[in-house]
Amino acid sequence: MFEFKHIMVAVSHPAAAQSPALRRATEIALKTGARVTIFHSLYSPYVASESFYTPAELQRDIEAAVRARKADLEVLAQPLIAAGIITHVRCRWDYPTHESMIREVVRERIDLVVADSHRHNPMARLMLSNTDWQLIRLCPCPVLLTKADRSYEHLQVLVSVDPLHAHAKPESLDVQLLTYGKTLSTLFSGGLHAAHFYPLTMMIPTGFMGEPLPLPSAVMAEYARRAEQAFTALVHGPALKGLGTYCRPGMAVVELPALVRELAPHLVVMGAVSRSGLKRLFIGSTAERVIDELACDVLIIKPEGFKTTVPRRALNRPVVLPPF
Repeated sequence: MFEFKHIMVAVSHPAAAQSPALRRATEIALKTGARVTIFHSLYSPYVASESFYTPAELQRDIEAAVRARKADLEVLAQPLIAAGIITHVRCRWDYPTHESMIREVVRERIDLVVADSHRHNPMARLMLSNTDWQLIRLCPCPVLLTKADRSYEHLQVLVSVDPLHAHAKPESLDVQLLTYGKTLSTLFSGGLHAAHFYPLTMMIPTGFMGEPLPLPSAVMAEYARRAEQAFTALVHGPALKGLGTYCRPGMAVVELPALVRELAPHLVVMGAVSRSGLKRLFIGSTAERVIDELACDVLIIKPEGFKTTVPRRALNRPVVLPPF
């Protein structure tokens, strides 16, 4: 069992009139009694350039920028405070944004990060340069990416599991995913579903990338049997009574969005294992590859014991650009 005691809402635009992430954090805090930190990170390479500022002027302008953003955050905090939620605001002068957020997570022992998710162009998907994808890879606590503005009342949760542990995912991760899904669906008087998709093809290198090749029929039948057997063993038990189950052949990056369109859940719960280098480029993560395809919120969970590689302090000053 887990508890959400401290939720951090990452706000990209403090002066914006609407914040789906803040509304989602408010719903969860009212159900769980968690306290909320509303967080914003800012940085300007121009203001930070010491070649154009005296140290006193630099400090003055940085403090003025932080105070202005903090004032906006305090306005956002008022409805939460009025609802009885213990709420704090934090504004940090730090860079890059995802590292600033993760440093705050570690400092304040955050249990859940809630952030708005934005669609990404194909190059961003290849380079994994966006803040939300960096959070998927590096944030040590669960990350809830908000994509829809529906209330969580009668929350329908779809948990994507991998009982055959492809790409060396730890066995305990599926249990974590189901636990989070069950707890959230119970909190909001909703329903829980679990899905597993197993590919019946293998990738054969052809030039730079590769193409799928169907498995021999005997191998295909045995693999399907093992997948369904492992899935049944995972979801069977009194704690998951009433669980809707879906075990289907196909690639998760194709079949999961199709099932989401079919079931229209409020939330998909997925696991993520951080990788690096060429292995990450070729294999990727299902969460990262399908996130733009899902119309609902996505909760990303790391394996137990995951440790972020983000340093607790910024090690290098960002590159300072000359004014145009």
